[in-house]
Amino acid sequence: MHTNHITAEAAGTIQIAVHKANIRSEPSNTASVIAQADRNEQFQVLQEKFGWYEVQLPGGRTGWVAGYIVGNGVQNTGEAKMGTVSADHVHVRNSPSLSAGIIGKLHKGDQVAVTSESNGWANITYRNQSAWVSRQYIQFSGEASANKSESSGANGFAYISTDQTNLRAGADTSAPVITKGSPGERYPITGQEGDWYKITLASGREAYVASWVVSSGKNTSATVNPAAKSVSQAPGLAGKTIVLDAGHGGHDPGAANDTGVSEKQLTMKTAKRLEQKLNAAGANVILTREDDQYVTLDSRASAANNSNADAFISVHYDSSTNPDANGVTAYYHHGYQYDLASNVNQTLDESLSLNNRGTRFGDYHVIRENSRPAALLELGYLSNPQEGQYVTTDSYQELVSNSIYNGLESYFE
Repeated sequence: MHTNHITAEAAGTIQIAVHKANIRSEPSNTASVIAQADRNEQFQVLQEKFGWYEVQLPGGRTGWVAGYIVGNGVQNTGEAKMGTVSADHVHVRNSPSLSAGIIGKLHKGDQVAVTSESNGWANITYRNQSAWVSRQYIQFSGEASANKSESSGANGFAYISTDQTNLRAGADTSAPVITKGSPGERYPITGQEGDWYKITLASGREAYVASWVVSSGKNTSATVNPAAKSVSQAPGLAGKTIVLDAGHGGHDPGAANDTGVSEKQLTMKTAKRLEQKLNAAGANVILTREDDQYVTLDSRASAANNSNADAFISVHYDSSTNPDANGVTAYYHHGYQYDLASNVNQTLDESLSLNNRGTRFGDYHVIRENSRPAALLELGYLSNPQEGQYVTTDSYQELVSNSIYNGLESYFE
């Protein structure tokens, strides 16, 4: 929710700014949908909580509407502002978060109608449904894209890693909370006051966030993320130290598919194939395990920290109690790890036929305790009957190892 949304106190009513807005039983995206509303419908506001509005529904019922689907003071008529996509392969998501599902892609030069903005995200209509894209990839008429990239590039971004992170009006814990951040969101850093980062919200308003509750992805040699720059400054894979971590091993088999192929076998197969490709490109490859042995999580992270690795890739295969669960996911934990995870995920998305679940924040030991650029990859669901068989094939192993290789190559360009 950004700062110039209508407040309950100021307006008494809100107006829906998207097509087919969900009205939920509680102020949460996981709460059940009890009704839907169309663009421009208005509702009486009863209270505001956690960036959601409780509204009065017909028949005496009440429900909750997310603040980011409500029109603001400039756009609450539902009028769209035309913008141009400024990059290729821009992911279109079903909600304004890096952890949200990907429902499509846009490319440089595509025209989009933006109905509202929220915390660095632009709300658009995509294939007749409400969708979201990162605001940084949308340029409006008269907007200087060069200046925008310079301001972001000068100080980097503050990456939100915990839910309900307070974004305040001043550099003090007693300052009023303007809005709250969610995991995976990032905000351009424009300055620093003591232990606080000054950031810019999507509305253009300045805000402050405590440096100790976010990760900073700066392009300078900031001490908060010593891994921001590669040890080897030359582009390309040659000379780079890359740690490959085949998940599980020994007495820890991990998940298994319905024919008994274990995750520990498959991660080793993927890592070995990727190792060959990286060695051929001149990279220095370190494996956290060479065979079927148990390696502690601390040892895996230490392999990257102690070797001052340029990249750390942890290979896994997913599992769920839901047999229909499917797809690949790339996880990062710290802000300085996001670019690596995102680059690899993009090449996975472009190359694989499997559902892509996006680049997401993940609280996994091997990336959380890792001071180097690191990503944990879940490369398909062994619990899915079809996917669990497909990922074990030589053709998939060749495809997925090529994809990770290409993602690393892209990261080091």
